[in-house]
Amino acid sequence: MIIVKDLHKKFGGNHVLRGVDYHIHQGEKIVVVGPSGSGKSTFLRCLNLLEIPTSGEIWFDGQLITDPKININKVRQHMGMVFQHFNLFNNLTIMENITLAPVKLKLMAEEEAKENALKLLNRVGLAEKADAYPGSLSGGQKQRIAIVRSLAMSPKLMLFDEPTSALDPEMVGEVLEVMKELAESGMTMVVVTHEMGFAREVGTKVLFMDEGNIIEENTPQEFFANPQSPRLKEFLSKVL
Repeated sequence: MIIVKDLHKKFGGNHVLRGVDYHIHQGEKIVVVGPSGSGKSTFLRCLNLLEIPTSGEIWFDGQLITDPKININKVRQHMGMVFQHFNLFNNLTIMENITLAPVKLKLMAEEEAKENALKLLNRVGLAEKADAYPGSLSGGQKQRIAIVRSLAMSPKLMLFDEPTSALDPEMVGEVLEVMKELAESGMTMVVVTHEMGFAREVGTKVLFMDEGNIIEENTPQEFFANPQSPRLKEFLSKVL
């Protein structure tokens, strides 16, 4: 579904991604871990061109999306993105937040979009919040709404950029539950996170990034039980 070839990203003199190569297949749950500043979030944000790569190629669903001629907004309709800080519109109700994109992009009529939104809200246990505003919700509820808002577009792929790191510890569980259920439903996911339990339980592959490169990748079982590189061993000794 995604092919990344020799991906580089520089911010001025700071070389954040240094020639990343990776393939993601349909239905995989790729969990990306690593120290702060290792390039995890930049890698994720390059996948939907929120960050424009300095060089390299990214293919999504058979299209070269790093081609300047591509209509990236069309491509992004098929990629859901969930951010650390929710990015909900505070002046719109939850229902309006969820239906805005599908209706504006003429993917659904308003009635159909509302029906779909209610189904999704039921799925995350928040149907009663449809007419509330984001300001009245807890962090965990906001993040569940942000996930629903992405799902309302029926994406082929979901990207999660540290979706629980802005939450109080007791709210992390409710968001990870929704993500687990999404994984079980067969969604292709790329998740940047510090939640090692989630990586172990839900990932089909876990990637370890450091200094702008993928240092190691493996199945969760092997990744945590038999780390190969000294750098990963050191990292795991600090976080587990």
